[in-house]
This record gives sequence, C-alpha cells and structure tokens, in this order.
Amino acid sequence: MDILFPVGRMIGGSVYKAQPVLDNFKKPKLNADGTPRTEFNFGVAIAKQGEQHWSQTPWGAQVFGVGAAAHPQTHRTPTYAWKIVDGDSTVPNKTGRVPRDQEGYAGHWVIWFKQSWAPKLCTDKGETPLIEADQIIPGYYVEVYGTVVGNGTSPSPGVYINPVAVNRVAFGEKMVTASVDTKSVGFGAGALPAGASLTPVGGGFVPPVQQQAYVPPMQPQGIYMPPVHQPVPPLAAQVGFAPPPNPAILGLPPAPAMPAPPPAAPVRTMTAKANGATFEAMLGAGWTEALMREHGYLV
Repeated sequence: MDILFPVGRMIGGSVYKAQPVLDNFKKPKLNADGTPRTEFNFGVAIAKQGEQHWSQTPWGAQVFGVGAAAHPQTHRTPTYAWKIVDGDSTVPNKTGRVPRDQEGYAGHWVIWFKQSWAPKLCTDKGETPLIEADQIIPGYYVEVYGTVVGNGTSPSPGVYINPVAVNRVAFGEKMVTASVDTKSVGFGAGALPAGASLTPVGGGFVPPVQQQAYVPPMQPQGIYMPPVHQPVPPLAAQVGFAPPPNPAILGLPPAPAMPAPPPAAPVRTMTAKANGATFEAMLGAGWTEALMREHGYLV
C-alpha cells in the first residue's frame, strides 16, 4: 500500500549514504552473490495529536491494516515488527537505549524507513529535485511517500516501510550525530610509557622526499628552451630482454577450445512504479518475484 505520511522531523539516519545491514550478532548480512548487504535508513518523528496509539491516526490505520492482512494470527503480538516507535516509551530497545531519552523522540511517533536503494529527494511540494548532497539532514522537516507491505513468511513477522520519495518541507535545527572535535579532547597530554618511541624502532623508516619543482632550462638571453626527449628503444633492443619462443618450435600442444558461454539470464523488466530500483535490489530487500508482479513493480 502506498501512503503519504504527514510532516515530521527527520531525527536520524541518512537519505544519501547506505549503511551495512547487521544481524543480531553485529555481523554483516550478505546478498545472494556474497556481497555485503547495505540499506538506506532514516527515522522521522511525527507529532502526536492526542491519540493513545499510532494506529488511531489516518496513516497509522493504513499501516495497521497492511500488517493485519499479512499476518492475521501474529500482528497483535508484542514482538511484531511495525517499524514504529512510541517516542514516550521508557522501555529500552535492543541496544539498551530508552526512546523517551533520545533527542526528538518525546511526544512523537517515530517511523523508521528502510530499503536497499536511495529514495527520490525533492522540495517545493515535489516540483524541485534535490541533486546536491546534504539537502535533507537530521533536524529538517520532511514528508515521506512510502510503500508498506508485509514481510511474508519471515521468522520475525512485521512490515516493510519503504521510502519511495522524500520532500523537504522546512528547515530545522540541525541534529548533531556521533561526532567529536579531535583537537579539543586532550590527545598527547599524557607522558609516554617506557619503551615508546617517537620514531620507528629498528630503522627502516624513510621520510618522504619532497619533489622539487621543475625549472625549465633557459638560454642566456632568458628565452625558454623546451626539454629534449630522448627516444626510447624498443623492448627487443633493451638489455636482458628476449622475445618469447614460438610454441611450434617447442612442440607444445595447442590450447583447448574455450567452453560455450552459459545461457543468458532471463530479462526482467521493472515498471515505472519501481522508481529505478533493480530486480536484484528488491530481492535483497525481501521482495519475491511473485510479490513484485502482484504489486506492479515487475512486468
């Protein structure tokens, strides 16, 4: 289901840089071809309007309907992965962080959008594309147009909330993520322990040699004289070089014929609704070929 979420404040993540996907043991998850999986993920805090649960909002009712249809037996369990956080909750998450204590969470429903490809970025009610980097960062106010689907027969039932496009509505106070001024923390103030040396121990260190600027030769009258380039002799004339022997002289057997190339993979054509996402990228995000055809992303 496609949903236009109301204006909210971006409170974390990035719409420009994909992050590695980790399992419960903090190890990278891999794609089918063995490459590390990455995803774009970011959180948006939508202000509460007096409701007791996010499903009581117009957008929340739509998300809840998708989950109920996808998992009618399990969507009401506490472990169901809705990807929506109560910003006033005092229950620590899996990393031990309390939502209410995080900047921008209190008084909001926080939605985390994730997918393996970058969303479209725009402003001015969608009329102006945002091309340059860092035009949408944590602290700015955005609208997200996204797709919500159930995650099928996953061992962790829930929904995917994928951001199709992000519209920057207004600016806000920039939120500072993990960052430090390395010049102000006091590095180098402590005494060196015994055995520490300011130069490599055992020799072998060669300081870098600064290249001298080339000064072209000048004639006595001050007229520029271009450098003379000496011709380079062919390889056969250089000392120590010998051309390879003819294989026929050595009696070598002929090389075997190259095997026939494997049959070409079937061509799968994505529709305009896929927004530029490839078939492989959507597979990595949990979609199946049947689901893509059912939801109009694949011809």
